[in-house]
Amino acid sequence: MCHQRASRITREGKGNERAEDALNLARALKNDSSGAVFTGALLMPFVNSAYRGLQRELAENGVSVLTEQQDIELDVNPATGVTNTEISDVSSPQLPADCMAPHMLWERATANTTDVFVPMEKFTSGGSMLNLQPSTYLRLWEWREDKINLIGATQSITVRVRYEKVLPALTLGTDPVQIRSATDPLAFAAAALAARSRGARALAQDLLATAQMATENLIERYVRPEQVKGRRRMPYSYHRRVIYL
Repeated sequence: MCHQRASRITREGKGNERAEDALNLARALKNDSSGAVFTGALLMPFVNSAYRGLQRELAENGVSVLTEQQDIELDVNPATGVTNTEISDVSSPQLPADCMAPHMLWERATANTTDVFVPMEKFTSGGSMLNLQPSTYLRLWEWREDKINLIGATQSITVRVRYEKVLPALTLGTDPVQIRSATDPLAFAAAALAARSRGARALAQDLLATAQMATENLIERYVRPEQVKGRRRMPYSYHRRVIYL
């Protein structure tokens, strides 16, 4: 999910959380502080699963962790007389390989290299794209089913895409965690996955509930810093959403 207003959290030389912090806490939660059973090699896939899930959860709530920008040139298709009407993993050109979801798009005529990029409007009204005729510019875009949908243009267009970049996987204990204050949600989620892998489903659910609470607190910290802290009491029928298992 994309949000036009997004917070951003990055390390940028601040903080010192590393993968080993989450690994050590996960081991402690499993009563294996020495790592005799839950070695780094065994736990790291669980930490990475939690890492990916946490980034997705943050992105869905408007918190940008790692952004990237790339220009994509769309040429006119001689057969149709317009540019491609989508940018996806299988189109030509394709979405950037590390794109999780786009935040903003701009455009300019490819031939006019001295022109400034003009912001495109994100279509958010629901349903499919408006049935408009292609013109000299794209004007609108939509993110649906993991692809950027476009109306098409009658001239070659260069699209500038600013997007949420998938975080690189953690491989070593010394690798920096590029989400600030993420040790608790990562460790509790990783411990939950480890517990489930050993058949301890009740313990896994308990650890997962704590991981979800830590995730919600992190989201609240960055998305609603101006609001008074507090949590509404959930209705009796409310069921907590599971994001890691």
